[in-house]
Amino acid sequence: MGRDNHPRTRQKAKLARKKPKRADYDRILIVSEGEKTEPLYFNEIRQYYRLHTANIRILPSDYGTAPQQVVNFAKDECLKTKQWEKVFCVFDRDDHPSFYNAIKSVKALNKKHKNELKKPIEFKAIRSIPCFELWFLLHFIQITHEIHRDDVIKTLGHPNYLPRYDKGKAGYFEQTLPLLKKAYLHSSQLDYSAPIN
Repeated sequence: MGRDNHPRTRQKAKLARKKPKRADYDRILIVSEGEKTEPLYFNEIRQYYRLHTANIRILPSDYGTAPQQVVNFAKDECLKTKQWEKVFCVFDRDDHPSFYNAIKSVKALNKKHKNELKKPIEFKAIRSIPCFELWFLLHFIQITHEIHRDDVIKTLGHPNYLPRYDKGKAGYFEQTLPLLKKAYLHSSQLDYSAPIN
């Protein structure tokens, strides 16, 4: 009898950690400028909808928080394995001088590279204007005017919204989930014709 059939060998093989199998939907890489708020929020969404970790990877940019740095990191991370169908680059407008260049870079990357299955990889920019926290605020009120990021965060801390809002805190997806339809409605009413400053 060979060693492969030894009880310890069989047990070791049985207990060996197997590579997670991916589900039947697209593999998605999400890279954000934020180190905490965005990754926490997206991971909460993934967990709530029971999306497979082998299909969705959420990372903060290791290159920095400027939009172009987010795009560069997403591209490099994607091309390491080429195991993605979609790559989302999440960044704020804030006062970043590389904002417009980052948008152009994402458009240039879209379907330029192929994954290991020889399918074009989609790159998309998810822009928050002025900041990611605007999405949270839209769960509570409609915004009909231009608003600075400091005012977004100040308003978000209102006692009727998310009092004691903290960028590094988890749980905001669950807190805002009952108001998701309202946020969709409010976001659809934003004035996209206004110039992006």
